[in-house]
Amino acid sequence: MDKQSILKKIEQVGVVPVVRAESSDNVVRAVEALVEGGIPVAEITMTVPGAVKVIERCAVHFGDRITLGAGSVTTAEMCSEVIAVGSVFVVTPVLKAAVIDVCKHRGVCVVAGALTPTEIFTAWEAGADVVKVFPAKAMGGAAYLRMVHEPLPQIPLTPTGGITLETLADYFKAGAPFVGAGGDLVSKKAIDAGDTQAITKRARQYVAAIRAARRQYPA
Repeated sequence: MDKQSILKKIEQVGVVPVVRAESSDNVVRAVEALVEGGIPVAEITMTVPGAVKVIERCAVHFGDRITLGAGSVTTAEMCSEVIAVGSVFVVTPVLKAAVIDVCKHRGVCVVAGALTPTEIFTAWEAGADVVKVFPAKAMGGAAYLRMVHEPLPQIPLTPTGGITLETLADYFKAGAPFVGAGGDLVSKKAIDAGDTQAITKRARQYVAAIRAARRQYPA
């Protein structure tokens, strides 16, 4: 599937869950819970022990049931590895031109991390498909996203960092095509406790909140 189709699928869902866990079994269970809750997208971070093998395991286990990505990718080598094992989108925490270049050459969707207007524009010029504004909450949340979006409307900005169910609608109002959500959606406590039902319940709440936000603030 081409990267524009991947991006469209992510935008349709409206959220990229950021999955961090201490074991591959916990990652698989968390992703299964997300899918059960109506969110067939997951970003598995490279901070997970043995992350490349975990991504490969998820790619094999879930197949077409999920749009699978790798997060916290910071080198070209790392990027090539995660693409080789099944990641169809790549997310960086910072502006890393080498990672963007690998994705461009491989035809893989890349969500590049940036913060300041200069970094955001540089990431876009370098070839990022979407620019991840991180950490969004620390910079003022949706208000910051809105202010950056006004002079740079051509750049799709997705906020990550401190996104919650309660602030979700504000980001869609500010023009975000989708958001990245970590602990509020896939809590470490629930993962460590094996409480997949809590993750599934939270996923359903996010699905409902995104649907409501898009009705209220259509793109």
